Formats: sequence, structure tokens, C-alpha cells
Amino acid sequence: MPLYNNLDLNENPDIFDPEVVEEVITSIGKDSQRSIKNILRFIVPSLVKRKILDSQRSIIYLRISGDIRNVGRKVKHVMVTFTIMDDITNLHRPVHHHMLILYPECENYDLLNVALFLLQTELHELSEIEINTIEVNWIINFYFSSDWKFLSICLGFNSANSQFFCSWCDT
Repeated sequence: MPLYNNLDLNENPDIFDPEVVEEVITSIGKDSQRSIKNILRFIVPSLVKRKILDSQRSIIYLRISGDIRNVGRKVKHVMVTFTIMDDITNLHRPVHHHMLILYPECENYDLLNVALFLLQTELHELSEIEINTIEVNWIINFYFSSDWKFLSICLGFNSANSQFFCSWCDT
């Protein structure tokens, strides 16, 4: 549950469009998640057919990105996306960045840890078990593009704070 310690109820709004205000109010507490494995099962055959992926080499390079996005000055969303780095011609086109997680909240360690639980599980499975599609076992190489907080949560590390001096240590 989000903490609103520094919320000023008397603060003037920056967004006056009633449609935007209604959308924000109805989306509070709602989130969206998609399975990275299901998306890969859907797009890999197309990438093989277009000769972007080679089924003989059977390696997929994935870039996973995530951060908070400002929709307005006071409306924030956390978004996690991935793209297939082998598709060099489309690497920087937004339509080839697949949304994994989207939720309207502030970015804090506890909320991200809960929101990223499914993604953490799937990333672990993909790194250990690989993924089988079109009769090929694909090896997944991950590249993360984000700040250290997002990276430490995705990889299941501790947060670097007064309880844990180092993200990689238990002491």
C-alpha cells in the first residue's frame, strides 16, 4: 500500500482536464502486468521468419528497462518494458518495446518488489530453464537499462539502505 506521508491536500492541481482527472482517479490502485514468456512465445516465430533471430544460434538478447514516468507534474507511473536487441533496425522504435508492467504509483522499494514479483520469477526461469518456441530452446541473455534501484529489485538483491550496507550482501 502506498505511503502518502508528504501529500499536501491543499496543493493546487496542475491538471484541469476533467477527462484526465477522471482517468487518474479510476486508475489509482490498478496495475497491468504481462508475461515476458508469453510475449516471447508470440513474437519469436515472427523474428525467425524475418531472419532477425537465427534458430541455429538460438540466443536472444533482451534489454529490460524500467523507471518512473511523469505523465504530468503530479501524476506518476512506473513502467517496465523490454525489447529484443537482435532487431537492430527497430531497436529504438517504441512499437518494438513491449510493456511488461505499468502501475500508477510512486517508485519505492517495497511497492516495486511486489509489482515485480512475477517478472523476477519469470526472469529466473528464463535464465535457468530457457524458453522453448518453434521447437528450439532459446538461451536468453539479459541486459538491464535502468537505475540501480530497479536493477537490484529485478535481480532480487537487497536495497542499499541503513539495514543493508551493500545490495549484494546479507550483512
